[in-house]
Amino acid sequence: MKTITKTVKELIETNESPLALSVIPNNMGINLCSVDSITWTRQNDGQLVNLTINFVPAEITPVLDQ
Repeated sequence: MKTITKTVKELIETNESPLALSVIPNNMGINLCSVDSITWTRQNDGQLVNLTINFVPAEITPVLDQ
């Protein structure tokens, strides 16, 4: 198995993503500005085993309950 991590910028430049980038905002409702990178794992036969969207961490954590 092989695990690959690419930033959004790298994915746009190389067009090497197991998931079309348009799926993230159009189908998942996630702003691409909030996405740091995508990590995926493929088996040797090419099957996608895992896909993770890694988010840009917030600079300040909001306090919800006081």
